[in-house]
Amino acid sequence: MRKITAMLVLISTLGFGLPTVYRTIHRRFFGVRSGVYLEDRAMEHYYEGEVRVIVEQMARSMRRPPVNATVHKVTGEVVPHENGLYFDVDSIVEKVLKASAKTRLALEPIEVVPFWRTEHLVGLTHLLGDFSTPLMGSPDRVQNIRLSLEAITNSVVYPGEVFSFNEVVGERTVERGYRNAPIILGETVVPGVGGGICQSSTTLYNAVRQADLEIVERRIHSIAPSYIKHGLDATVAWPYTDFKFKNNTDAPVIIKAEIQKWRVRVWVLGRGD
Repeated sequence: MRKITAMLVLISTLGFGLPTVYRTIHRRFFGVRSGVYLEDRAMEHYYEGEVRVIVEQMARSMRRPPVNATVHKVTGEVVPHENGLYFDVDSIVEKVLKASAKTRLALEPIEVVPFWRTEHLVGLTHLLGDFSTPLMGSPDRVQNIRLSLEAITNSVVYPGEVFSFNEVVGERTVERGYRNAPIILGETVVPGVGGGICQSSTTLYNAVRQADLEIVERRIHSIAPSYIKHGLDATVAWPYTDFKFKNNTDAPVIIKAEIQKWRVRVWVLGRGD
């Protein structure tokens, strides 16, 4: 027995410099036991380092992050949260190495629950802020306003998160459906792609202000717009002039926005106290 042990120690010391037959014998004594499977992957005779690589690869392919509940952009319905999957690689490797011969092991995941779940959004029905402005102008201007409202409606802003009008609405281009309509440029009014969407950002600003959310960035027009008193407006221009606000509460809020007859309406829903 001592001679066998001494031989195995020698094989272990010399490692890969030995002929294949000796390496095979070494694996049988020091690797994973025969007939051990992890899911459908045979693990027998692998060394610890090899087992770890395999487990990490399998875990990586099956791992998924948790997803917060949100609101469907079109329907406005709450989209349920999704639990994530995490794998304790160290624990799985240890189980494989200690498994008895002819053992089948499962790659058991650990569920990770997201911070903001379905129940947190379902209850956001309290009206925190509500503001409307009169809709006016050409069909092209109305189209631009409609597109920008569709972009911001049903947006969920989580506590501590900053909402950026430019980031959410994106660049106003002809390819995305925006049209030429009057825009205020300096002290004049000129045609521009996306003209009119400042009415959307202005209406949003006043609804947010009513909701007592923190205004992060806002600029007013150089001349008074026709749809609101000068000084209560919020101009935007891609990509530098933006309107931003921060959810400074301890619960998510939902932004709603649409054209209602001849009014541009934006309202903020949140948790009632």
